[in-house]
Order: sequence, then structure tokens, then C-alpha cells
Amino acid sequence: MINFIFLLIVPLIGIILTLLFKNQSKNLSAEVIAFGTMVATAILFAAGLIFGFASFGVSITPAVDFSFSLASNFITLPFLLLATVLPIPILLFAKNEIKENKFLFYLLYLIIYLSVIGVFISSNLIVFFLFWELAVLALFFIVSFWGDLKRARKAGMKFLVFTQFGSLTLLAVFILLFVYTGSFNLQTIESSMSAVPSYIEYTSFFLLLITVMIKMPIFPLHEWLPDSYYSSPTSGTMLLSGVLSKLGGFAFILFGFGLFRNVLINLRIPLIALGVFTAVYIAFTASGQKDLKMLLSYSSMFYMALVFIGVSSGISTAVIGSVILMVSHGFIITLLFGISYMLFKRTGTYETSKMSGLMSRMPILAFFFMLGIFASLGVPGLSNFPGELLIFIGSYAVAGISLIAIFGIMLSTNYYLRVLKESLFGQLQNKLAMVKDMDKLEIAVLSFLSFFIVLIGLFPSILINVLGGL
Repeated sequence: MINFIFLLIVPLIGIILTLLFKNQSKNLSAEVIAFGTMVATAILFAAGLIFGFASFGVSITPAVDFSFSLASNFITLPFLLLATVLPIPILLFAKNEIKENKFLFYLLYLIIYLSVIGVFISSNLIVFFLFWELAVLALFFIVSFWGDLKRARKAGMKFLVFTQFGSLTLLAVFILLFVYTGSFNLQTIESSMSAVPSYIEYTSFFLLLITVMIKMPIFPLHEWLPDSYYSSPTSGTMLLSGVLSKLGGFAFILFGFGLFRNVLINLRIPLIALGVFTAVYIAFTASGQKDLKMLLSYSSMFYMALVFIGVSSGISTAVIGSVILMVSHGFIITLLFGISYMLFKRTGTYETSKMSGLMSRMPILAFFFMLGIFASLGVPGLSNFPGELLIFIGSYAVAGISLIAIFGIMLSTNYYLRVLKESLFGQLQNKLAMVKDMDKLEIAVLSFLSFFIVLIGLFPSILINVLGGL
């Protein structure tokens, strides 16, 4: 069996090597170390899927039940797939994008990689919170110092203010749970929830809800998203949308559905209504975007609103669909943001209306672009379809209003097809007559992402079987 601690030790070794060989040759650059570290960790994860995982625990301060404990919970493995695998292709996009302070960028990148894995396998709330905070702070620096110079600092500060407020409310939840259960251990807390007064459950749930609505994000706590997604380097945006936004969904399922399920069920109608409003509102907002990167930023929020609807229903079918959709969305949105960056590199703009006719010059990119958009729209056989289907089946059983969110999918169909029409079809502009199609590395990266998009679409049972205990 593979002990969970090794999923943290390998990235930690990578961080140490990055610091030790800061000024070494290209043969052992920070980029090479980061790539090797993540590949090794992903291989360990794959080995764990085959041979099983073993939990880990070391008591640090028994007086306050603080132990460094790692274990699998009922949703760990699908999120570990995202955390260990998805940052690898994102790193390869960063290779061509990050030109300055590479050492610091890749160091922060590995810290985020370590931290996100830590969040998903922590079974002690203090350890969970420390990893959560470390990921937020490291990403703040990436957003602030490698993004759009005109907007990055402001976007970074807005990101930090919102996410730190969300972290404080999450910490308050953990403190309340400790006060009334006497433990920071998740399993102990689960077995002691009967000792928690009802009003404390509701208070804790509302505090958790603030954290979740900021992290996913959900209206009206989404104001940090447009600036942060757009101003970040593309690799930072991929991390935010593909991996970091899933921390909110993970926390909502683990604590909202896992610990406070009675409160969740009592409040599910207004929560589903909030998710539906967010989905439709964001779909309308995205429809008005001419800039591809901004459109994808809002689109990312739309799908997280569907996840919010699924979890809010409190129905296992919809929650399973939410997990599948989060995993699927991670791969799809990374592919689409990657394509947007490739188009920007070749055309000098994110405005699709200035890219007409690219199909004739870039047929391979056009293929991946259409695959990503059709997957995003939930075409059967691609990865979003099973997640969306399960969300609507489960949520409709308790709240018919959830089907209103389908109107948002109709709007997304409209703006995505408009993007394809404007960028790929029509007459090729003279200034784009010499643009080149994707190189071998770009093809390899998008093929890797597409493999998971098709695999999950054709064989959703891979994830459903893992989540069968919900």
C-alpha cells in the first residue's frame, strides 16, 4: 500500500531541491525539478489506486488534539486525481509563458501543488486549514507578480481580501466544532455531532457557506473572480479555475453535506434557488463578453454554480454528479484556457471577432477547440454530460426550480457557438495568413487533457464506483 504521507514527501523534496539548486544549469532548472516532482507524485497516486492507500498519523499536541493525520474520506480520490495530474499540463503551458523570476514561480507552483494535495487528504482540521491557507497565499503571489502588469496588483489584493475573509470564516467553523466536540479530528467530530447544539450547527453552516461562496465562487461573493482570472498569467488562471476553485466544492461536500447535512436539507430550497440565480446571471454576463479569456472566466463560474445546486440538494445522486462535474470541468477549462493562450500568442488578441477564418490555418487547434467547447456544453460521450445529468436528476427530485438552470446551458450554447463561428469560420484575415498551427508539445498537452475528457465521458462509472458510498 502507498502511505498518504508520500504524496506530500515527494513535492516537499521537490521544493527543497528547487531551493538548493536555485542557480544551477538548465539541466537541473526549477522547471525540470517541478515537472519531475509532479510526474513522480502522479505515478505514486496511480500506484495507490492499484495497491491501495494507507493512512498516516503523528500526534503533535495531544492537549488540543492536534495531530498530523492523513486519510481518505468519501470524496478524496477524485479530487486527488485533479490535484496530482492536472497541474502537470498546466506547468507545460507555463514553460512558454513565464519569462521572469522562473525560480520563484516554480517554487510557488510546487507549494500550491503540495498544499492542494494536503487539503484533500488531511483528516485533522488544523492541518486542513494550514494547507488551505498556504495554497491561497502562494497563489496570491502568482496572481500579483506574473499577470497583467496594469491590473495584477489590484486583482491580487482583491483576491487576497476575499479569500482571507473566507479563510477566517472557515477557521471559525473549525473552532466551534472543537469547542463542542473536543476534537480537531474529522472522524471524531463526525461521531460527536450529536453533542453539537442545533444553533451552533446553523451558525457553523452559515460561516461555511460564506467560505464556499467565496471560493467557488457564488453570487454575490464572486466579485474577485473576473479581475483575478483575467489578470493572472494563463497558467495561474488554469490553477484557479481548474484546481483551486474545487477547494470550495470539496469543503461544501465534506462539511456541508458530510457534517451539517440536516441543516443543508432544511435550507436546500433557498440554496438551490441561489445556485440557479447565479447560473443564469453568469450565463447572461458571459454572453456579453467579446474577450475569450473573460468569457471563459465567467463560464467557469457558471459550471461551479451547477455544482453548488447539486450539493445543495442534499441528494447523493446530485452530489456524485457534482464531483464528476468538478473533475470534468478541471480538465475542460484547462484545455480551453490553454487554447485561448495559444490563440493570443498567434493573433495578439483575445477578441474572437478579430480571429476569423483560423480553421484553414490551424485545423488541429480547431479540432481541440471544438472538442473542448462541445465537452463544456455537455455533449453525450464527453465528460460534462454524466455530471450534469446526475445533478439535474438529483436536484429536480427535491426542487423543480433547479431545471431553470438549463436555461443557462442554452445561453452558454449560444455564446460558445458564437465563439467558434467568429474565430474558426469565415474569411481569413490578411494579417493572420501566416499563423502556424500547434507545435508538438502543444498537441501532446491538449491530447493529454482530451484523453481524460473522453475517458470520463465514456466511462463515468470509474468515478461513480469510487463515490458509491455517498
